[in-house]
Amino acid sequence: MRSTFAFSPGRSWLHRRSPVTKVVWLVAAVAFAFAAYHPVPLAVVAGAGFLLAAAAGAAGPVVRAMAVLGPLAASIIVLQALAPTSCPGGCRIAGQIGPFTLADDGLTRGIALVLRILAMETWAVAVLVTTHPSDLFAALRRMRVPYTAAFMALLTLQLVPVLQRELDIVLVAQRARGLPASGVAAVIPALRPAFVATFERVQGMAISMEARGLGLGRERTSWRPVGLDGVDRVLAGIGVVVLVAGVVAGLVWWGPGSLPVLVWPAPLAVLVTTASAVAFLWLIARALVQTARS
Repeated sequence: MRSTFAFSPGRSWLHRRSPVTKVVWLVAAVAFAFAAYHPVPLAVVAGAGFLLAAAAGAAGPVVRAMAVLGPLAASIIVLQALAPTSCPGGCRIAGQIGPFTLADDGLTRGIALVLRILAMETWAVAVLVTTHPSDLFAALRRMRVPYTAAFMALLTLQLVPVLQRELDIVLVAQRARGLPASGVAAVIPALRPAFVATFERVQGMAISMEARGLGLGRERTSWRPVGLDGVDRVLAGIGVVVLVAGVVAGLVWWGPGSLPVLVWPAPLAVLVTTASAVAFLWLIARALVQTARS
């Protein structure tokens, strides 16, 4: 199984763009998502990221990433609706589910937080899927990111597909022995050997890096040079402008004080909260049942 964040070779227009340009636009999207609180511009950025990925043939990984973070999004909406973090001027009641009271403020804030995650997620997956890890490292070095920081960022990203590959190997071995090979009941006992194998790989990598003199302070070159043609220079320049303008707009116009309090109709508020709670509790119950059966 291919990791959601693993590089997928291709010849799309996004694959052909310089990794420097893609990193600039990714930083712009992430910075705006952190600065803005208003759900409308966050939804626009998340939608733009998904369209970008779809145009490059990477819609599948984005959808899988959204599915992975689905339980987190559901829990955010439920917690914010039932226990909003703040309600300037008092929380307005949107509806009632038994003894639980739903707040307009909390639902709006929960939706905004989920859209913030989606805005960062769509752009990050689109860049990671269409950029070779070595090119990404070379781009960070060209942008004057310290060697150690760039390497640690790249290593962190590479541990995800490595761990997934090790987990797939263990699951195949379990299937060959007649044990469960799918679901939570199979994944939980497979995590330990997968982590052990991953740490052994990391240990071997650390020894290899030490043998090559990593950390001696000397400047190193890359065998994968990263270039910037005329189109990439223009796009990177526009990305820098968008980065600055987005952060300023996010802080000035769409900052914490700009979060609108939508008046949710009671049936819609109950429906959204109930659906989120059911999805979250169903996943937890399924995991507990499969764990008990194993």
